[in-house]
Amino acid sequence: MKLTEEMKDALKPVGMGGCVVHLTTCNLEGVCNTVGERFVAHFQDEFILIADMFAQKTKVNLNENPVGVITIAHPVKGRTWAFRGPCTVIQWGHPDEYDFHGAKAGDVLREWGNWSEKEPPSEVPPDIRPPVLVQRGVITLKVDEIYSWGPSEAGRSIL
Repeated sequence: MKLTEEMKDALKPVGMGGCVVHLTTCNLEGVCNTVGERFVAHFQDEFILIADMFAQKTKVNLNENPVGVITIAHPVKGRTWAFRGPCTVIQWGHPDEYDFHGAKAGDVLREWGNWSEKEPPSEVPPDIRPPVLVQRGVITLKVDEIYSWGPSEAGRSIL
């Protein structure tokens, strides 16, 4: 499933014109974990990437159940989407040729492996900013399904 240009435009940090983004994963028992994410981007036309900075529960869930949902919520602009698909963490140490549904680990890490340097979090106040941002990898979701929910589209699949 390919992302539209409007979707790609929304998949960037809030301070750079993007939307609030949340990643939800579930363990095998169906217990969900949802986290707000700051470092988000699209990759190629069908992947959404998130920096793995503090994703401990997310990684545990993805080891048990490798599916994720990323939601965007900006109802004023009509940007209300949910993207679902296989999800993994591409980490330093994966061979460059490691292929996750068409995304090569080397390509993902070369472009997005040092996110805080590429897009420093200047909007985070100094009193709550971590002293050092350590990126462990890149959470990679292959978009297989897209859903939209707005006043006129409640739960409509875009597939």
